[in-house]
Amino acid sequence: MIKRRIGAATVVAALAGSTVLAAGAAPALADSGKTLPITSVGDLVVDGAHQRIFVSDPTGGKIVETTYDGTVVATATGLPRVTGLALSAGGDTLYGTLEAGRAIVALPAATLTDPVRYDLGTGVYPLSLESVAGKLWFSYDDYGRDPYIGGDGNIGSLDLSGDAPVVALQQDSSGAYGLWSGAPHLTSAPGGAPKLAAFDPGTSSGVVAVYDVSSGTLNRTAAKGIPENAYTRDVAFTPDASRIVTAAPSPQDRLTVVNSADLEPVGSYPFEAWANAVAIAADGTVAANCSSGCGPDLRIFAPGGTRPIRTYVLPDTDPTVTGNDDVVDRGLAWEPDGNRLFAVTQNSSDAHHLRVFTEPKKSLPTLKLSGPASATRAKPVTITGTLTASLPLPVGAPVTVTRIDLEYPSGKSLGTRTTAANGSFSFTDTTSAGGTVTYRVSYPGDANHSAVTATRSVAVSRAATSLSLTNNGKIYGYGKTVTFTARLGASYKNRAVEIWADPSGADQKRRLLKRAVAGKTGYVSTSLRLTRNTTVSAVFAGDARTAPKTVTAAVGTKVNVSLKLSKYYKTSKGTRYYHVKTNAKFAITMTAAPTARKAYLSLQVLYRGKWQSLIGGYYPTPETFYLNGAGFKGYKLRIRTAYVKGDSGDSLNTTTWTGYQYLSFTK
Repeated sequence: MIKRRIGAATVVAALAGSTVLAAGAAPALADSGKTLPITSVGDLVVDGAHQRIFVSDPTGGKIVETTYDGTVVATATGLPRVTGLALSAGGDTLYGTLEAGRAIVALPAATLTDPVRYDLGTGVYPLSLESVAGKLWFSYDDYGRDPYIGGDGNIGSLDLSGDAPVVALQQDSSGAYGLWSGAPHLTSAPGGAPKLAAFDPGTSSGVVAVYDVSSGTLNRTAAKGIPENAYTRDVAFTPDASRIVTAAPSPQDRLTVVNSADLEPVGSYPFEAWANAVAIAADGTVAANCSSGCGPDLRIFAPGGTRPIRTYVLPDTDPTVTGNDDVVDRGLAWEPDGNRLFAVTQNSSDAHHLRVFTEPKKSLPTLKLSGPASATRAKPVTITGTLTASLPLPVGAPVTVTRIDLEYPSGKSLGTRTTAANGSFSFTDTTSAGGTVTYRVSYPGDANHSAVTATRSVAVSRAATSLSLTNNGKIYGYGKTVTFTARLGASYKNRAVEIWADPSGADQKRRLLKRAVAGKTGYVSTSLRLTRNTTVSAVFAGDARTAPKTVTAAVGTKVNVSLKLSKYYKTSKGTRYYHVKTNAKFAITMTAAPTARKAYLSLQVLYRGKWQSLIGGYYPTPETFYLNGAGFKGYKLRIRTAYVKGDSGDSLNTTTWTGYQYLSFTK
């Protein structure tokens, strides 16, 4: 079966009828959305027999065919301003209006290849398209008109049943410069009823017209401005074609419902803002889009309902602009004789998505749980809840309760509870496990309600854990292998301890050194060769009755830094002696690092009984320095070097000084 924005009815449902929905609860399906490779939207058609969706892109000049989940399976390009779409009765052929091409094109629906073109004539620019009573009905206008003179829109037909195609123009009895100032949009009645409705979103009068095409010609049976409607954006027939629901920017508090015979208002659906799309399912369920930030973007009504049975908020898919996506004008369609609702949406950057809503006819219940945020292990915990819905729930609706904790990570059933008349329920549980205990409550859904699940987590106490780790605060030489020992106290079941090392620097990651089960004494040891400052952690994950715990030991690691003196002629009592005419030679080396390091060099002279600084600064390593003895004859000097954490180029190690070396210049 084929669907074009409105349902093909096999069951007649009066607009003012009851809120009975399709019987039998089907398996829940997930709502979905996929990006469409289009830049605009002209029309949306659903083929129920083959589960295909067709979307025209006038700006891009193409038609996109997708599966029900939005996966693109075929694309037709090179179609100038393709706008209106219609399917043949069997769904084998897709027709489209080429507004800029002044023609209607026919393509195999399965592949969208090998288009066949039917010219409509000079000055005929078709817009909207419907397949009714064996003919293709199209709206059109003449772009060559005087822009200050309106009334050049009309409706024509294309008959492909004979040996040759037959085009019939100006079938609206209003004639040129009559009812339509431009090409109106068309909507057909469901179930093969020989009725068309037309409307023009570009005029402020809100005019809607209804036509009977049972004779093969266009017979207008009613035409008038819908009271308070302005710029009507979309219309849809009810399943028995007796009424029409209209969507318009004004009034901004309702969808207006009119008789299709005389277009007199007979009812409404409440809205807080204006609507730009409306679609009616085969059972009379009404879907409409509420635009301009009115709250829930999509609203679903049972026939004649006064409040939505379900609402949807569209996502915000544009990272550059704040604001939810919106359904495009006339961008809603129901699955023929089914339950899915399809919507084409766009964001502020004109990215388009196909949204699929799998259970829009079902009320989505609200399930709320309350209870303590914390509790004592092995003491009773009481959780209360309420289950409410926009449609009445069955008396004593069942909810299943599951507890998830450290002893039952996959969940343990706590049975079923039934709700009271007001939807309330409660249960009390005593858990032997501590930690985060989560209670999951689920309502399975029914013919009129979707499934819903809620959770409530309680922090349940656990026994404190004794855990220690050796060597915290100690400093070791570069390359030293150090043993770290963790000791775990009493626990319930888990005795596993992990020891981790986290060396300083972003180039080295935290790594596991050892994972072992602590014996009765609780000791777990491992060794580590230290080359950087390192934080060592002992980790106990906890168990159902014992709390997790982590302890750390921060240890410092020195670098290998050296200062070598040469060119001296003797050493006596720790002092190196140089001839005054000989340059003293100093060579500095230091452990390398991922980034360049500099060593601090300090040279001092003993003057009047006090050491005075001669040189103090940072120098790249390895480096060699020379000191001329001129002026230093008879003075005692000393020199040393260091890696200084944070000032030598990084903070990977602990500040490390060499000892002083003494020197003196003689004759």
